[in-house]
Order: sequence, then structure tokens, then C-alpha cells
Amino acid sequence: MRFDFPALLLLLIPALGAIIFGMRRLRLGPTHLRFPALDTVKKARPSSFGSWVNLPRWLQAMALILAIIALARPQVEEPSELTGEGLDFVIALDMSGSMNAVDMPAREIILKQAIGREPPNRFEAASEVIKRFIRSRDQDRFGLVIFANKAFVKFPLTMDQEATLKIIDDLVLDDMTRTPDGYCTNACTITGESTAIGDALARAYKRLEDSETTSRNIILITDGDNNSGTADPEEVAKYIGQQTPDRPVKVYSFLVGGGDDTFLPAYDQRTGRQLRNARGLRVYEKAEQDFPVNPELLRRVAEVTGGEAFEVATEKEFQRAFDNLVKTRFESPSIRNYREVFMWPLGLAIFLLLTGEVLAMTIWRRWP
Repeated sequence: MRFDFPALLLLLIPALGAIIFGMRRLRLGPTHLRFPALDTVKKARPSSFGSWVNLPRWLQAMALILAIIALARPQVEEPSELTGEGLDFVIALDMSGSMNAVDMPAREIILKQAIGREPPNRFEAASEVIKRFIRSRDQDRFGLVIFANKAFVKFPLTMDQEATLKIIDDLVLDDMTRTPDGYCTNACTITGESTAIGDALARAYKRLEDSETTSRNIILITDGDNNSGTADPEEVAKYIGQQTPDRPVKVYSFLVGGGDDTFLPAYDQRTGRQLRNARGLRVYEKAEQDFPVNPELLRRVAEVTGGEAFEVATEKEFQRAFDNLVKTRFESPSIRNYREVFMWPLGLAIFLLLTGEVLAMTIWRRWP
């Protein structure tokens, strides 16, 4: 609850003062009659109404307080579902083999595996953040482009959250093990030997090109440099910036990983399969060399389109940076609707005032 004119509540101070003064005067100096003899008075018996003789004045005092509260216009917040034009997002998600890396200290990996859980790799961490983001936005449309050697549109812009989340859950990251024919042994969604960032940006933009909404955004998540595909990321970004000056398509890039605590699944040198411990959990080893990254490229791509670039070394940093992006760029201002309720104290004040007056003129009539 709030008051539209809270300053008027200050009137309660003199009102309470007047009430206290008036009631005290009634108690200390009651109206009296002169009798020529005490015999008549002695025969009188106290009435059951006598102790309530001041009730009408108390009711009118309460009416005065309620009238002042009504004058301040109390209002209560009214829950309402606000609808309006949603935003369009295309998420370009890197599914190259390097996204198998785990960015957390060895101690945390050991602690997670001690309770039977695998630490999330870069791809899994990104997928969870994306899914949480999609669930939080009922009015927006989402599309997904996945990329590694090449870029593919996994689903176009849609508001079907359930289908979107299921498709993301069904994505399988290349674990870099191969059959004799050169195919993924884990039925991966896309082979991940390289990273085609330019192609991913081009396909993401094509999904947004015909969008009618005023806010169109590409969220690019990668851990590497552009080393595959036919399109140059900077040229694609410049084209996007030139084509959409009035309704820009902004690119928000996340370069994940690259910290000191980077671990990769260990492989058997003889069979090429991932090593697992006695409990069936993956064995991890420290990454021997840094992955090729190009933060300057991602920064230029974001700046040309009016977006923003982030560098996050760990899973937790990625979550914080993504949440910060949502709060500062994509959150709508909070709008509250208030409903007037001054009629309730006003109505009660009128009722108490009239009731007090009627009682003062009938049951508790004072004479003289």
C-alpha cells in the first residue's frame, strides 16, 4: 500500500490532539444539573448505558481519523500482466571440440566427482545459462545457430519455449573420438575440429533480417578464433551495421575460458577413447597449451554493431556476466499499477460520523 498524498497524514497530529483534549474535557468536566434536594438523586439508579455515554464522540473521532486517511488517497498495488512488443534473439553457440574443456580448479572437479557428478564443461555451462535465459522471457522469440567446422540453423525464431528447450537438451557435443570412417563415436550434432565464427554470424543475421521488432540481438558464445568457414566475421559485422542503422542488429559476444584452471578429458593414447575412473566418471588432465583465441576480433564485431564484448575465464564468471548483460540491456523497466482504495476509509468515516450523531440524538442523548 502507498499514499498518493502522504503529507496530508500530518493532519493526524492536530486531529489526535483535538480528540485527546475533547475527551479529557468530557471526563473531567461533565454536564450537570442542580437539584433542590438529594432525595431525588438518591432514588436514581445507574443505567447500563451510562458507562457508554461518550461512545458517539469516540465514533466521530474515529470518523475524523479515517477521513484524513481517505484524504491522503491510499492505493494498493494491483497485479497485472503487461504485454508488449517482445525482443528477438538468435544465439550463436560454439560446438567445437574445445568446448569440452572444464574451467575450474582441480579441487572443485574432485569435489564434484566425489558426490558422483561431472563438472560442467564450457558447452554445458553455456547451455544451462541459455536455457535459464529463455525460460525467463515469455514475450520474446529465440533462434539458435550452432557452429564448429560449419554453421547451421538449428531452429528459426520462435516463441515455443518447450520445443526450444528440448532441442537444446538434445544437442550432443563432439567428444573428439572417431570411428574408423571418421564419424563421431558419440553421435555428435556437429563435428568440431574448427570454428566458423563468420559463418555463424551471417546465418544468425539472416534469421533476424526480416524481423519486424525494434530490438534484434545476436548472442555469440565461443571459446576460440575464426579458423574455418567462408565468411569473415569483421566483414559480416560491418555489413550488419550498415544495413540496419534505424533498427540495429546488435552482437553481444562471450569469449569463454582462457583462465589458468583449464582441464580437458583425458584420452587413451592407444584406443583414442576417453579415460574413465572406477566409478565411470571422466578423467581430466591439465590443458598443455592455450587454445587460440582472438578477443580483439570479438570486441570489434560487438562495437561495430553497437553491442558489447565479454571475456569470461570460468563458468561462474560467465554466469555473472550473462546475468549482468540481461539486467543492463534486456530488462524492461518495472511498471506497477495501483488501485485507489480511498473510498473504503471514506465510506467508513461517513458511516461512523452518522452513527455517532444518531446515537447522540437518541440512546445517548445528553440533556441539557
